[in-house]
Amino acid sequence: MNGMKKLTGACLAVLLLAGCKDATAKLANSNEVLMTVGNTTVTKGELYNMMFASVGASTADSDVMNAIAEQEIEVTDEMRESAKSQVSFYTMMYGDQFTSYLASMGLTEDEYAEKTILPAMRTEKLVGKYVEENFDTLCETYDPLNAIVLTFTSEEDASAALSALKDGSLTPAEAASQNNSTSYGEEEVITINTLSYDSAALTVLRSMSVDDGWTQIPSSDGATFYVLKLVSHNPADFREKAVSALSDISAVGTESDEYFLRKYNFHVYDINLYNALKDSNPAILIQDRPAATPAAETTGE
Repeated sequence: MNGMKKLTGACLAVLLLAGCKDATAKLANSNEVLMTVGNTTVTKGELYNMMFASVGASTADSDVMNAIAEQEIEVTDEMRESAKSQVSFYTMMYGDQFTSYLASMGLTEDEYAEKTILPAMRTEKLVGKYVEENFDTLCETYDPLNAIVLTFTSEEDASAALSALKDGSLTPAEAASQNNSTSYGEEEVITINTLSYDSAALTVLRSMSVDDGWTQIPSSDGATFYVLKLVSHNPADFREKAVSALSDISAVGTESDEYFLRKYNFHVYDINLYNALKDSNPAILIQDRPAATPAAETTGE
């Protein structure tokens, strides 16, 4: 795999710089013999073709996003410490198996943290940066609110919890645990994509004001009872949590990828890689579709 990354990495430079349609990347010294077994020889080109067919598209996909993340996300001391902690965890959990894996890759523990874990961390943070840079627009689209939702299967339990919450004798977590609810009683961000609660409860939440305090509402089928409190409907009040919640929405992740791919003018010219990506991840081929029109332009803002 490490050799494949080097081969594909070198090939990608050709693919991204070449300008002709349906180009095919040429591997230097493709006839160079890498190994011989009996009367059979394996050349550099033959090995590349085998590895390209196996992991070429996925390697190109990850390498492209890693390259973008290198430009966009700064590595912090906290990230480095987290990467080292992950390596320590893997060593503790998998012992000799992990050590053997590193040896087969030709990597030390520090190199694995630097070359494998940190790039993945950087790439994961891209969507958060996208949300930060487009926060207001995404909030208009997904309408996040901060609330506490307790779920009960008994109306009596819900009513008892509501009473304790209104008189302040119990915290939300205590009201839940002491009245047979599996809810944690913590604040959470709810968007228009939230499906974990009945529509009746979500509708009531969106009609509430912060001053309403705690409210009890049955589900539309009467099988579940909710005790609700709207904490804030202003995303600026819970921005960090809103960014995290918005980042977890799959459509936002897709938008983020396209946003950064277009920012760096990603284009695949090699026809073999193009076809491989079209089969495995056609969304990455932004060259096949026009850029979306920004919301501000469509509304005339």
